[in-house]
Amino acid sequence: MRLYGFHTLQDVANSRITGSLIEAVNTAIAEAVREHNRQMDALMALFVERTTEYKRRFAQVGAVRLQPIDEAGRARPVKPGGFYDVAWPLQMAGAAWGADFVTRAKMTVSDAERATSMMLEGDFRWMRDHVLAALFDNTPWTFTDPLFGDLTIQPLANGDSVTYQISGGGDAPSTDNHYLAQAEAISDTDDPFEEIYEELREHPENSGEIVALIPTNLKAAVQGLDAFRPARDPNLQPGSATDVLIGDLGVQLPGRLIGYHTARVWIAEWPSLPDNYLLALATGGLRALRMREDPEPELQGFNLVARRDDHPFYESQYVRRAGFGAWNRVGALAYRIGDASYAPPAAYDAPLP
Repeated sequence: MRLYGFHTLQDVANSRITGSLIEAVNTAIAEAVREHNRQMDALMALFVERTTEYKRRFAQVGAVRLQPIDEAGRARPVKPGGFYDVAWPLQMAGAAWGADFVTRAKMTVSDAERATSMMLEGDFRWMRDHVLAALFDNTPWTFTDPLFGDLTIQPLANGDSVTYQISGGGDAPSTDNHYLAQAEAISDTDDPFEEIYEELREHPENSGEIVALIPTNLKAAVQGLDAFRPARDPNLQPGSATDVLIGDLGVQLPGRLIGYHTARVWIAEWPSLPDNYLLALATGGLRALRMREDPEPELQGFNLVARRDDHPFYESQYVRRAGFGAWNRVGALAYRIGDASYAPPAAYDAPLP
């Protein structure tokens, strides 16, 4: 048994679902879905804050200086300023599993686990793809909400007219672009990680560590950098003349931590990323995206919404209602390798269905 919930049914994996096993399997499915939602929340936490709002004004951090006063003086109140408007879509997708009366009679506990696993994997892929589209696509798009009308869904900072404050920089905010590109392959002379660190660290909205998620096809080039330090293998004892990475990132990643760049960037391989595109983000501060959900608790998450018993067919219907768009538009960045100009990967050109 692979799924949480079904682990207590290992000894009856090949048994037909009859009698008391009907309730036991229904309980196992419900537990598997609950654990799936918990794990999805933990995974999404790196990129996403949850909200039930459809639109919000993002209040930026402003730059001020103290006002000169004397013993009888009183400073003038300063009103915080700087904001931009963002909004989020609300899309719906579903999955179902079912059987006819013959298949249902022959169904085993293992069959039910496989069907449940397939549905949960479908939800994971839908969520992952919509998160990646919200991060990779560099142009705004319009979502027509049935209650609130047309909503403009914003990408990360894309060089438009919105301005952002720079930590330690000038008093006036400036425009910014978090969709970067370099024509050259990654090498010691064309190393993007210093730029990645500076681009994210310069904004007061960001804190914590900087993490770069890279696709598998860039792994060898990144590991070949002089500034790369591999994560320590607990099964190996490095030699005395070898630099050893002893730190621990301490956050859950959607891939595998492979090392650290001396520009102070943690590096993880995420095979789900498209070739030649990497993502980087700050682990602290405000998340780059928000995920909109319905305010009603029963409509949040991936849940069973209906069962159908219409002889000779039987179905269980599951639904996800969610939508993604930028929140902290300087909280992450996308980087394209092998082309001098940025364009989103074809599979992640928002909006996705």
